[in-house]
Amino acid sequence: VSWAYTNNITGGVNATSFAPGAPCTRAQVVTFLWRTAGCPEPDAGGNPYKDVSTSAYYYKAILWAAKEGITSGYADGSFRPDQTVTRAQFVTFLWRFHGQEEPYSLLNPFVDVKTTSNYYKAILWASQTGVTAGYGNNDFRPDLVCNRWQVVTFLHRSMLVDM
Repeated sequence: VSWAYTNNITGGVNATSFAPGAPCTRAQVVTFLWRTAGCPEPDAGGNPYKDVSTSAYYYKAILWAAKEGITSGYADGSFRPDQTVTRAQFVTFLWRFHGQEEPYSLLNPFVDVKTTSNYYKAILWASQTGVTAGYGNNDFRPDLVCNRWQVVTFLHRSMLVDM
């Protein structure tokens, strides 16, 4: 949390609280990744999402993340910025942010992560690089909402991998 605050990745939910257990939305996590990347200007080309306003704080972040292949919207043309993000979704965004590195082994340490899931390699990468160890009992809990402390912890650990 201190790293994220010091590096302007995120502030608190107000002047005195970080709210570590609060859930993160798709807009928030994409904004955190964008800020980690240095707030690059997205390429001009228009807004592909019907539910992302040009005046929203996350507008540039979402356009950048879509252009970089970190995330995409839904088939109906929406991004759903206020939808909470799951642990599997955020780890997948993070894996894509880091270039979709192949895991060095396909041995799966988690009983609740299926080899057929679209986030399988992302979670293996996160486990193998120390971004996450799961919950113990050999489970990752991919469908749980990813809360604020988990998001900044995963993000911080991923940045240490690249050092």
